[in-house]
Amino acid sequence: MDKHRILIVDDSPSELRILMELLKNKYAIVVATSGEQAVDMVKDDPAIELAMLDVMMPNMNGYEACEQILEHSPNLPVVFVSGNDSTEEVLKGFEVGGVDYLTKPIDTNVVVRKVEVILNERNKIVELQSENKNTSEMVMSVIASAGHLGTVLGFLRAGLKIKSHEGLLGALFDVFDGLNIDACVQLRTPKKAFNQATNGSLTPLEQDLLSRSSDMKGRFLERGARYIVNFETVSVIIKNMPTDDSMALGDLRDNLMMILEDTNALNIRLAQSLETKSNASSYGLIEDKDTLLDIAATLDMAANLQESQKKEVMNLVEDMSIEFEQCFFKLGLLEQQEGELTELVSKQSIAFSKHIEQSLEMEDALFAIQKQIRKLVNKVD
Repeated sequence: MDKHRILIVDDSPSELRILMELLKNKYAIVVATSGEQAVDMVKDDPAIELAMLDVMMPNMNGYEACEQILEHSPNLPVVFVSGNDSTEEVLKGFEVGGVDYLTKPIDTNVVVRKVEVILNERNKIVELQSENKNTSEMVMSVIASAGHLGTVLGFLRAGLKIKSHEGLLGALFDVFDGLNIDACVQLRTPKKAFNQATNGSLTPLEQDLLSRSSDMKGRFLERGARYIVNFETVSVIIKNMPTDDSMALGDLRDNLMMILEDTNALNIRLAQSLETKSNASSYGLIEDKDTLLDIAATLDMAANLQESQKKEVMNLVEDMSIEFEQCFFKLGLLEQQEGELTELVSKQSIAFSKHIEQSLEMEDALFAIQKQIRKLVNKVD
């Protein structure tokens, strides 16, 4: 099996040597010492599968070389190598089409791992491009003829039925497909972040920018055809804004703000709903509303029966006391005999009273359970 072919570009022989020694055993390495030479090599050598460009080079820097390389070979992954890791520099690399940004001094373990990941992802993309993608034409077909507004309204309506974060991402990318948008998205929840891209996977650089965008002061950042939008729980990078059509650009911006504002609200609602269901499940309770209502009705019946039995017992005790008093006169008992019977009745009355107290405690427990059930029913709603 042929080795993957990597182009390393740096005007410093020592920097070239470091990367060559690190990668030469596993990959076929070709080198260039200037941006101009790198561009020519990519044009002449279609077997190159990855370009690693130093940023700071004379005459043509790494960003300029990347732009010219991607004009000729738009699917070639480009990784920048630089001593500057500021957000501004990372944004420059992303703006010209880079897939990752490595910082000097080189961390050998990081470089080896990232190169392997990037080449594996490139292989997947090549395989996907060779397959038939007719299924994408089915997305949003019902409302496609209604134009972009219909697509947006369709998403807003579909949001009412979404039950998971994965479902929300799927609906969002259906909209992006309907609007011909190439994007990558990060949904954030209290427990994890969900990442997805139009082609199925994010580059390391895209993941880095999405994570950084959550700290942006403004709502959006625009760099040429790249457009980053950030809300509380969702960040999106759009990679193909129609910069050559001002009217289409304005419409798309408006639609995106509407879509992402709704996505943010849906994501917050989903997180709250799933947390509520998780809490209910942790107590072994059933989440189905009808079942909860049945349980509440059964508890109501039990409470009513308990109340009825308590009253019946109290009435029996009272009747028994009256009947004993009447018997004293009829039987002509001696004072000592009346005292003994009275004491016996008193002991039994105390026992009955204890049972009634326990009955009251049972009532309190039933009412407490009813209260919790009603709370769960309200949460399920």
